[in-house]
Amino acid sequence: MAAAGRPAPNTFEFIETIALREPHRLALVQGDMRWSYQALYRDLLRAIGVLRDLGVAPGQRVAVGTSGLQAGLLLLIAAENLGAVTTSFLAQDDPDARALFGLVDWVFSDAPQDVPAPVRFVLLDRGFVARIAQADTAGSVPRIALPLHEPQRISRTSGSSGRSKFMLLARQAQEHWVRSGADNGGYRPETRLLVAGPLVMNAVFARSSACLRMGAAVFSIPHATVAASEITHVLALPALLEEILGAMPPGHVSRRPVQVGTVGGFVSPRLRERAARVFGGHVASRYGANEVTGICEDLDASGCGVVSAGVDLRIVDEAGQELPQGQLGIIAVRTPGMASGYLGEPEASAAAFRDGWFYSGDWGSLVAPRVLRLAGRHDDLIVAGGLKIAAAAVEAQVREITGADDCAVLAVNLDGGETTLGIALVARDVPDRELVRRRLGAGLELGATTGARVIFLDQLPRMGNAKLDRVRLHRLFESPPPGSL
Repeated sequence: MAAAGRPAPNTFEFIETIALREPHRLALVQGDMRWSYQALYRDLLRAIGVLRDLGVAPGQRVAVGTSGLQAGLLLLIAAENLGAVTTSFLAQDDPDARALFGLVDWVFSDAPQDVPAPVRFVLLDRGFVARIAQADTAGSVPRIALPLHEPQRISRTSGSSGRSKFMLLARQAQEHWVRSGADNGGYRPETRLLVAGPLVMNAVFARSSACLRMGAAVFSIPHATVAASEITHVLALPALLEEILGAMPPGHVSRRPVQVGTVGGFVSPRLRERAARVFGGHVASRYGANEVTGICEDLDASGCGVVSAGVDLRIVDEAGQELPQGQLGIIAVRTPGMASGYLGEPEASAAAFRDGWFYSGDWGSLVAPRVLRLAGRHDDLIVAGGLKIAAAAVEAQVREITGADDCAVLAVNLDGGETTLGIALVARDVPDRELVRRRLGAGLELGATTGARVIFLDQLPRMGNAKLDRVRLHRLFESPPPGSL
């Protein structure tokens, strides 16, 4: 606990202490570039000075979108140290960037952006990089650690089923994201964490910050170089974990166990088994929500996991009434990392945030005290054979039946209601697609009431954060490519 009258130190202050104590300790690796804590601290001093000279002030909102992890972390940590509220966006192809820009005072990006007045835009071009490199580090440096009740971060929902919603996190909530990320990730000063996901995901920013606060190193390297790297931990979206494994040399096994944690989606048993075989460490399938942070740090193949410390969870019906243990219902949670609502969306906030609880929109049940079984998204249940089944369970069956490299299922309403299930397959060498369809019909026990549309794709449509783009996929079901059934 911080001393009375002085808020707890921010990420910059931790980095400063480590840099002065162990200047040559490794802090950051991006591609073939490496930064010691001394080098990172020096760059932060320069960035803080430049942002201050530009006019970035306490309480202002600063959005950062970069193609590289180092530049993104540098500007976010520098702005945070000036008392600004920070947020992240994808520098390229972010469908919600324009909406985010309407919520901030500053936009920094290494790509041109369409920014509305009076928001100030700064292009991170060669001139800006040179300005930071030439900045004087001799002057006094502000160290503004915000009180816990002050706003600290703008986070967002994934947007996988439509437009993202934005949330304002107080410093207390963001500090929980950082601390719980370090504890649940098992990070130590010797940790070398590979992050495979954008800073748009608050879990990526929080866990990167957690590592830098303790003297650990954060890695962002090409997939093809992971096998030869010295990483000890991986934090990845399941889709990017799949890509990392695909870039490994045939038969590769890590020289020492590498612990793997995932964010942003359920890990299939096949992917979990493959990752454990290659990395030799534990593979944790994390379940959480951007509105509240982590809920369960590790779900098993059946979707069961222990509820994390500090998380209150209950299962409720559509009316919000708590249900008994074992009964399927909507998952409601409250955590120290909760947002208070969605920015500028009072109706959506009122529906999701009620009486201090967040109603997640996910289905599940408590199978034992503080043991959750996740069934799936409330709005992503599939009706098959007259029964409601979670999409994740159907996808697991589809993989088993077809041996597909990847797949996704959606509830659809096509052909005047005759077709209610869409199945997208990424599968090579399928000479008889009609046979695949018949096997799916029999294996899934769809019954006469469930019509299915099966489409074959080279890859599933994904957003910039590598999550499934359900809107684009639904359009593909509406206008299927050649060879679909």
